Amino acid sequence: MRAALLVLVLLSGLCANATVAAQSRTRAQPVDVILTDFAFTPQRLHLRQGQAYRLRSVNRGSGGHNFSAPSFFAAARIDPADAGAVAGGKIELGGNQSRTLRLVPAAGNYAVTCTHFLHAGFGMVGSITVDRGV
Repeated sequence: MRAALLVLVLLSGLCANATVAAQSRTRAQPVDVILTDFAFTPQRLHLRQGQAYRLRSVNRGSGGHNFSAPSFFAAARIDPADAGAVAGGKIELGGNQSRTLRLVPAAGNYAVTCTHFLHAGFGMVGSITVDRGV
């Protein structure tokens, strides 16, 4: 009985990941976030729960930056092929690097910062609002 339940739970997790991957490849909406010295553009992202997105972070700054949103990434369903791009709740980018992450966000309000030394203090902060789907 327990073995059957475990198999069911594992299969449902695999199906959910396959669904995220399929959605993110077929009807994912592109969203670009530009990281500069010292800002995110746009500073406030507005997304919809259940919608698949291709979140592309582009560092146009002179040095390294990151897009740190641990609560957002923990709540989102991230395409398994892209999960390695998020470490410790953030996407790290060297100068002139970009990364694309396919995901389906969960409803909520999330803070975004660059956790590099003093970057948030210089204004590199933002937010993500994810509205409940209709």
